[in-house]
Amino acid sequence: MKRILLLILLPLLSTSSFAGEPIQLYKQYVVGMPKVFLQKAHTLEDCSARYELGTLCLKNHSLAGEEAELAFRFLNDRLVSTVLMLPLSDVNKVKKMFHVLKTQFDLVLIEDGKEKFDILEVSANTFNKNEFTKMIADFENEAYQNYNIKYTFISKEEFSAQSRKSHNFSDIFKNAPIQMRAATYSVGRKDGQVVATISFIVPGITESYLDQNPVVEDF
Repeated sequence: MKRILLLILLPLLSTSSFAGEPIQLYKQYVVGMPKVFLQKAHTLEDCSARYELGTLCLKNHSLAGEEAELAFRFLNDRLVSTVLMLPLSDVNKVKKMFHVLKTQFDLVLIEDGKEKFDILEVSANTFNKNEFTKMIADFENEAYQNYNIKYTFISKEEFSAQSRKSHNFSDIFKNAPIQMRAATYSVGRKDGQVVATISFIVPGITESYLDQNPVVEDF
């Protein structure tokens, strides 16, 4: 009986000190990690021309069995975002990547380059669940036909709280708490090939947070 209780309590205990823990972006990479740590751990190249000034990239990375480029973005030489860019040879992998993200995040917005489908806003005005599901499917299908779709997610632990007090996507990001993690997943065409781009960000991060929560190298 004690063992069963311990197993039940462990997940609760692991989240109770969340506010004081490093904010994970992707795998072992956390917000505020100094650029020099990454340069010591990996052979990185400057890829500013493909992303933004100061971005460093790691080649020969993989995600869900797909070869990928992993990019690191910094603020004052401290990590604030990671980006994965990977060609998808099999169109079925598009949905596979979506479901990989859904294990940690909940969907809040879909875009097709012109129009936006705001999950919170539409769901609040649609009382029939089947109708809501069909609306999402129709929007996605049209976007996929043009190979131009972008999903935005927020972490599951924040979704329930944010969906209760926010009326739409803009509200969520305007008042984003520091610990809220987000991800974007875009699918498009480049040089005749289907390419996926996955970004992991923390919308509420500030320079003062980075100053007050330095990441120290673990020797």
